[in-house]
Amino acid sequence: MDTKRIRAKLLDLAVRGKLVSQDPVDEPAAVLLERIREERAKLIKEKIIRAPKDGESVIFKDSDGSRYEKRGAGEPVCIDNEIPFEVPEGWEWARLETLMEEPRYGTSKKSSADGAFPVLRMGNITRTGVIDYSDLVYTSDECDIREYALRKGDVVFNRTNSKEWVGKTAYYDGSLSCIIAGYLIRIRPVLIDGRYLNFAMCSPYEREWCSRVKTDGVNQSNISAHKLKSLLVPVPPLAEQRRIVAELGRLLSLVGSVERDSADLGALRARARAKVLDLAVRGRLVPQDPSDEPASALLARAAVERRALVGEGRAKAPKGGWSVIERRSDGTHYEKRGDGEPVPVEVPYDLPEGWAWARLLDLYILNPKNNVEDSVQVSFLPMSAIDEGYENAIHPANRMWRDVKKGFTQFADGDIVFAKISPCFENGKYFIAKSLVNGIGAGTTELYVLRPTSNALLDMYTFLYLESPLFVRGACKTFMGTVGQQRIKRDYIEAALIPVPPLAEQQRIIDTAKLFLDSLTSL
Repeated sequence: MDTKRIRAKLLDLAVRGKLVSQDPVDEPAAVLLERIREERAKLIKEKIIRAPKDGESVIFKDSDGSRYEKRGAGEPVCIDNEIPFEVPEGWEWARLETLMEEPRYGTSKKSSADGAFPVLRMGNITRTGVIDYSDLVYTSDECDIREYALRKGDVVFNRTNSKEWVGKTAYYDGSLSCIIAGYLIRIRPVLIDGRYLNFAMCSPYEREWCSRVKTDGVNQSNISAHKLKSLLVPVPPLAEQRRIVAELGRLLSLVGSVERDSADLGALRARARAKVLDLAVRGRLVPQDPSDEPASALLARAAVERRALVGEGRAKAPKGGWSVIERRSDGTHYEKRGDGEPVPVEVPYDLPEGWAWARLLDLYILNPKNNVEDSVQVSFLPMSAIDEGYENAIHPANRMWRDVKKGFTQFADGDIVFAKISPCFENGKYFIAKSLVNGIGAGTTELYVLRPTSNALLDMYTFLYLESPLFVRGACKTFMGTVGQQRIKRDYIEAALIPVPPLAEQQRIIDTAKLFLDSLTSL
């Protein structure tokens, strides 16, 4: 169930007057707006807020059916091109600035881990219109506490964030006394229901407006208070606002319940999947068969095959020479490279009889190059063409090799490919290249490619290893870069150890893991 789409649809119906029925006995929104203007005039007279520079905005529908806006003593201006949709009888359109007190930016002072008063930051404002009170920071600055304290009924707007998240809005219910930080704007409604205003500002209409008016910087976008004041808000009668709030509260609570159940099920699936993969690479998913050819024999043949490729110029010899990792009778592991002396090596855990540890890049070439004519047509894969969820599904486009051979990652049929950037890596953007156009492909530079140099490992077994907690947790510890754009260090891939089972057992692991993982998907 796509709960995000359902949530968006409910909010869209609400602001269009289609969620609850209209009641002809309700006081029209025009009367409410007149009372709001009177209240704002009092606040201006008391110098609590400032008078609008060009006069108070009044929007009305004329006899010709068009919407006009009049400010102060100025002439009415037709604003039909700004009106996004028609609203029911008894509703009106109004600028946000006419429905609230003066918008207020939050404090620019630095907060700390301890203090007398919580400070809300942009991370505390959720996409669902509520405030998340976890991960708070604090202040003891008395001036800030007086100046920026929220009042029950306020609405908080996230003015600076990424392109996708700028404009998040949440309702403040007063359950925890707070002030706001500088990337937030406080909206204090005048006579209008703050809960309805919040819902309107979480609707798809508001999200589209934010996308249109935001100013984009290098790594973030911004919507100033000046722009925010110009937002057009559909205003129902006050009684209908309250009915909308009650009905939305009921329906969104049901949606939230479904989301929580789905999250619980998703977390259960993720834990079960990780457990299956962990057992698989520890040799505990299927029983061992003493008659299987041991992994040591596989690795010995793999070294011969790699040397042949090196001799043909199709691969490079491993740095430091060929690696052999052996477990001694006292339980310690030693690694010997080339003609060097064996040195102690730390392995993640002990393996069953017949298995062996190996360096991943003794069995694969990392990010290989293809030797292809410029005029050959190949498959092209930007990151968006790779499905999430370890589904091994891709949707390539066709390109000429001359157009993609430079500035892109290269791969070919039989290669194992996975994202190296967060969050694509954790979300499972992995695939085994198959059925590429002419067997050749290229794609985003945010990919690592492993090309086998021998038949020691079945591709699907390595695929399972790359999904396992052993590989994923180790990779995540090496992340470098800014949050949201972190990458796995190449050093980690170069040093990675892979547990190698006998070839027959690899196939049994693949078959059994598939049964378990398919059953989890069907839950």
